[in-house]
Amino acid sequence: MQITVIKCPNCSGDITYAPGQQVTRCPYCDSMLNIKPGPDAVALERTKNEFKNIAHIRDDYGKRVRRWKISTYIYYGLELLLSFISLMLADRCKNHSDGYNLGKMILLMIFISFFAVPPILSKMVPTPPKEVAETLRLRSGLLVAVKIAITAFLFALAGGLIVAFIYG
Repeated sequence: MQITVIKCPNCSGDITYAPGQQVTRCPYCDSMLNIKPGPDAVALERTKNEFKNIAHIRDDYGKRVRRWKISTYIYYGLELLLSFISLMLADRCKNHSDGYNLGKMILLMIFISFFAVPPILSKMVPTPPKEVAETLRLRSGLLVAVKIAITAFLFALAGGLIVAFIYG
Protein backbone atom coordinates (compact mmCIF):
# COMPACT_ATOMS: atom_id res chain seq x y z
CA MET A 1 0.00 0.00 0.00
CA GLN A 2 1.41 3.34 -1.03
CA ILE A 3 1.46 6.14 1.55
CA THR A 4 1.25 9.77 0.45
CA VAL A 5 2.50 12.73 2.53
CA ILE A 6 0.98 16.23 2.45
CA LYS A 7 1.48 19.34 4.59
CA CYS A 8 -1.26 20.39 7.00
CA PRO A 9 -2.63 23.83 5.99
CA ASN A 10 -3.05 24.80 9.69
CA CYS A 11 0.24 23.76 11.31
CA SER A 12 2.42 22.65 8.31
CA GLY A 13 2.94 19.23 9.87
CA ASP A 14 3.38 16.15 7.68
CA ILE A 15 0.19 14.14 7.24
CA THR A 16 0.28 10.66 5.73
CA TYR A 17 -2.70 9.06 4.05
CA ALA A 18 -3.45 6.14 1.77
CA PRO A 19 -4.51 6.73 -1.84
CA GLY A 20 -8.28 6.75 -2.19
CA GLN A 21 -8.75 8.05 1.33
CA GLN A 22 -11.07 11.07 1.28
CA VAL A 23 -10.75 12.33 4.88
CA THR A 24 -7.76 12.36 7.24
CA ARG A 25 -6.83 13.96 10.56
CA CYS A 26 -3.66 15.92 11.29
CA PRO A 27 -1.78 14.15 14.10
CA TYR A 28 -0.33 17.49 15.36
CA CYS A 29 -3.22 19.96 15.45
CA ASP A 30 -6.10 17.44 15.24
CA SER A 31 -7.79 19.26 12.33
CA MET A 32 -9.86 17.29 9.78
CA LEU A 33 -8.81 17.54 6.14
CA ASN A 34 -10.84 16.63 3.05
CA ILE A 35 -8.56 15.15 0.42
CA LYS A 36 -9.49 15.76 -3.20
CA PRO A 37 -8.22 13.26 -5.76
CA GLY A 38 -5.56 14.57 -8.10
CA PRO A 39 -5.86 14.50 -11.87
CA ASP A 40 -3.92 11.22 -12.03
CA ALA A 41 -6.38 9.51 -9.68
CA VAL A 42 -9.35 10.83 -11.63
CA ALA A 43 -7.82 9.64 -14.93
CA LEU A 44 -7.06 6.24 -13.43
CA GLU A 45 -10.64 5.84 -12.20
CA ARG A 46 -12.00 6.86 -15.61
CA THR A 47 -9.75 4.31 -17.32
CA LYS A 48 -10.91 1.58 -14.94
CA ASN A 49 -14.55 2.37 -15.71
CA GLU A 50 -13.90 2.38 -19.45
CA PHE A 51 -12.13 -0.98 -19.19
CA LYS A 52 -15.11 -2.45 -17.32
CA ASN A 53 -17.41 -1.20 -20.10
CA ILE A 54 -15.13 -2.62 -22.80
CA ALA A 55 -15.02 -5.99 -21.04
CA HIS A 56 -18.83 -5.99 -20.86
CA ILE A 57 -19.10 -5.09 -24.56
CA ARG A 58 -16.67 -7.85 -25.53
CA ASP A 59 -18.51 -10.41 -23.38
CA ASP A 60 -21.82 -9.42 -24.98
CA TYR A 61 -20.31 -9.77 -28.47
CA GLY A 62 -18.90 -13.18 -27.51
CA LYS A 63 -22.34 -14.34 -26.38
CA ARG A 64 -23.93 -13.19 -29.64
CA VAL A 65 -21.20 -14.99 -31.63
CA ARG A 66 -21.78 -18.20 -29.65
CA ARG A 67 -25.55 -18.02 -30.34
CA TRP A 68 -24.84 -17.50 -34.04
CA LYS A 69 -22.44 -20.45 -34.13
CA ILE A 70 -24.99 -22.66 -32.38
CA SER A 71 -27.59 -21.79 -35.02
CA THR A 72 -25.13 -22.71 -37.81
CA TYR A 73 -24.30 -26.00 -36.05
CA ILE A 74 -28.01 -26.75 -35.80
CA TYR A 75 -28.30 -26.12 -39.54
CA TYR A 76 -25.40 -28.49 -40.23
CA GLY A 77 -26.97 -31.13 -37.99
CA LEU A 78 -30.31 -30.78 -39.77
CA GLU A 79 -28.60 -31.21 -43.13
CA LEU A 80 -26.92 -34.38 -41.91
CA LEU A 81 -30.10 -35.76 -40.39
CA LEU A 82 -32.36 -34.88 -43.32
CA SER A 83 -29.97 -36.33 -45.88
CA PHE A 84 -29.70 -39.50 -43.83
CA ILE A 85 -33.50 -39.80 -43.54
CA SER A 86 -34.19 -38.97 -47.18
CA LEU A 87 -31.63 -41.40 -48.55
CA MET A 88 -32.78 -44.08 -46.14
CA LEU A 89 -36.40 -43.54 -47.25
CA ALA A 90 -35.39 -43.59 -50.90
CA ASP A 91 -33.47 -46.84 -50.42
CA ARG A 92 -36.05 -48.59 -48.22
CA CYS A 93 -39.08 -47.52 -50.23
CA LYS A 94 -37.92 -48.20 -53.78
CA ASN A 95 -41.04 -50.25 -54.45
CA HIS A 96 -43.44 -47.90 -52.65
CA SER A 97 -43.90 -44.66 -54.52
CA ASP A 98 -45.02 -42.63 -51.47
CA GLY A 99 -41.89 -43.25 -49.40
CA TYR A 100 -39.63 -42.93 -52.43
CA ASN A 101 -41.24 -39.61 -53.41
CA LEU A 102 -40.99 -38.35 -49.83
CA GLY A 103 -37.27 -39.14 -49.84
CA LYS A 104 -36.84 -37.27 -53.13
CA MET A 105 -38.79 -34.28 -51.76
CA ILE A 106 -36.56 -34.13 -48.68
CA LEU A 107 -33.48 -34.27 -50.93
CA LEU A 108 -34.92 -31.43 -53.00
CA MET A 109 -35.48 -29.39 -49.82
CA ILE A 110 -31.88 -30.04 -48.79
CA PHE A 111 -30.66 -28.91 -52.20
CA ILE A 112 -32.73 -25.72 -52.02
CA SER A 113 -31.49 -25.06 -48.49
CA PHE A 114 -27.89 -25.02 -49.80
CA PHE A 115 -28.83 -21.81 -51.64
CA ALA A 116 -31.37 -20.29 -49.24
CA VAL A 117 -30.06 -20.80 -45.69
CA PRO A 118 -26.35 -19.82 -45.96
CA PRO A 119 -27.08 -16.24 -47.17
CA ILE A 120 -29.54 -15.84 -44.31
CA LEU A 121 -27.03 -17.16 -41.78
CA SER A 122 -24.27 -14.94 -43.20
CA LYS A 123 -26.54 -11.90 -42.74
CA MET A 124 -27.13 -12.94 -39.12
CA VAL A 125 -23.42 -12.69 -38.23
CA PRO A 126 -23.22 -10.37 -35.19
CA THR A 127 -21.84 -6.93 -35.95
CA PRO A 128 -18.63 -6.47 -33.96
CA PRO A 129 -18.34 -3.31 -31.88
CA LYS A 130 -15.28 -1.10 -32.35
CA GLU A 131 -13.93 -2.24 -28.95
CA VAL A 132 -13.38 -5.79 -30.22
CA ALA A 133 -9.93 -6.55 -31.59
CA GLU A 134 -9.67 -7.08 -35.34
CA THR A 135 -8.59 -10.71 -34.92
CA LEU A 136 -11.74 -11.54 -32.92
CA ARG A 137 -14.20 -10.06 -35.42
CA LEU A 138 -16.38 -12.39 -37.47
CA ARG A 139 -16.80 -11.55 -41.13
CA SER A 140 -20.06 -11.69 -43.02
CA GLY A 141 -20.99 -11.67 -46.67
CA LEU A 142 -20.69 -13.88 -49.71
CA LEU A 143 -17.57 -15.77 -48.61
CA VAL A 144 -19.19 -16.71 -45.31
CA ALA A 145 -22.33 -17.85 -47.15
CA VAL A 146 -20.23 -20.01 -49.49
CA LYS A 147 -18.32 -21.48 -46.55
CA ILE A 148 -21.58 -22.33 -44.75
CA ALA A 149 -23.05 -23.88 -47.93
CA ILE A 150 -19.95 -26.02 -48.53
CA THR A 151 -19.89 -27.17 -44.91
CA ALA A 152 -23.62 -28.02 -45.06
CA PHE A 153 -23.03 -29.92 -48.29
CA LEU A 154 -20.27 -31.92 -46.62
CA PHE A 155 -22.59 -32.75 -43.71
CA ALA A 156 -25.31 -33.84 -46.17
CA LEU A 157 -22.73 -35.92 -48.03
CA ALA A 158 -21.70 -37.50 -44.73
CA GLY A 159 -25.33 -38.45 -44.13
CA GLY A 160 -25.41 -40.05 -47.58
CA LEU A 161 -22.19 -41.94 -46.91
CA ILE A 162 -23.60 -43.25 -43.63
CA VAL A 163 -26.67 -44.57 -45.48
CA ALA A 164 -24.47 -46.06 -48.19
CA PHE A 165 -22.33 -47.74 -45.55
CA ILE A 166 -25.36 -49.13 -43.68
CA TYR A 167 -27.33 -50.29 -46.72
CA GLY A 168 -24.44 -50.78 -49.11
